[in-house]
Amino acid sequence: MKRVGWVVLIVDLILINVVVGWWLWEKEKTKEKVTVPNNSCLVECTALIDKKMTAIPTPSCSCPVVSPTVVKTNQVKVKSTVYVPVNGSGNVLDTKWTDISGTEFYFNPDDYPGLKEAYFEANMKLLNGNGTAFVRLFDSTAGIEVWGSEIKSSSQTFGSVVSGKLTLRGGNHLDKVQAKSLTADTTVFNGGRIKLVVEN
Repeated sequence: MKRVGWVVLIVDLILINVVVGWWLWEKEKTKEKVTVPNNSCLVECTALIDKKMTAIPTPSCSCPVVSPTVVKTNQVKVKSTVYVPVNGSGNVLDTKWTDISGTEFYFNPDDYPGLKEAYFEANMKLLNGNGTAFVRLFDSTAGIEVWGSEIKSSSQTFGSVVSGKLTLRGGNHLDKVQAKSLTADTTVFNGGRIKLVVEN
């Protein structure tokens, strides 16, 4: 009898443990329930949006196409001055045109784009006397004076004398300074330059 009581007690304990375990397991199971979203709406909504988008008409415009207009503005040209040195110096006591040695130089007007005007400037004087001193540029390449380059002075002190507008020949030319005097007096040349007016 004692033995049957122990068996019943053990069976009861096992049953109680099983029931309590099952109850706890069910309780945890309901906590961990995961809700799976329904994707059918997402697919249906996307299809509906695509359908509505394709139903929108493409806008048609009979507007004129405007092309840009290029407006050309007149470029303002600027004048500037360039000086080409004429080196050398010397005295001439003669009434005929005489070369002043050491004054030779090459000049090419094509080297100066936009060249508008050119002038010869000389630092010169008449030594002793009351005549007139003359100086000019001579184009050795062409064998003729540079037109417009002749200048004169009666001053017995050095001064800068400017010629009229020069007529220049195209290409590279060997030029030099020549001098003479009106009477038997000495013409003194002490350097000069060619003044170029350029417009670009």
